[in-house]
Amino acid sequence: MSVKYKRKELKISDKLMKKIANFDPIAFEELYNKASGAIFGLAMSLVANQTDAEDIVQETFLTIYKKAKDYNAQGKAMAWIFTITRNHSLMKLRERSKNAHRNLDDIYDIGSDEDIINETYTENLVNLLLKTLKADERQIVVMHSMSNMKHKDIADVLDIPISTVISKYNRSLKKLKAEMEVNEYEI
Repeated sequence: MSVKYKRKELKISDKLMKKIANFDPIAFEELYNKASGAIFGLAMSLVANQTDAEDIVQETFLTIYKKAKDYNAQGKAMAWIFTITRNHSLMKLRERSKNAHRNLDDIYDIGSDEDIINETYTENLVNLLLKTLKADERQIVVMHSMSNMKHKDIADVLDIPISTVISKYNRSLKKLKAEMEVNEYEI
């Protein structure tokens, strides 16, 4: 169930957004290819759950498709897209806290296949480990490690110096490694 998003150029032109507003499927595909990794990285850094982040990517693109005509062309398409992503992420977190009391066994039939159990264990472990990081650390780790974004692109998206991105990334990896060792987690 692991989805890999490829790192692509993050510059989204107003011209592309105008084509999307006119329901151009090729332009929409181009946007998806360019922005899906960054959207996934942002969503994952906020919700710290891969399945929820994948859902947020889909919801974000549906919203973009429906609301592209409302985009106010100012050369800041990625900021507009990230705002949509952040809003969907916050809605997912509210929904999660509202449904926190439900028993997952009643909702999902996981089955007993060993592959599913191993995949679920790994995903839960990754989510648990990511929750040990601060929000900004988690965001950088997810964007780089899970969305394959370069440190330079992360610095551009987050509007922080590249040296800060690299140092926070390295510190976060050390923190995750220490957490795994202390708790004797295995992947």
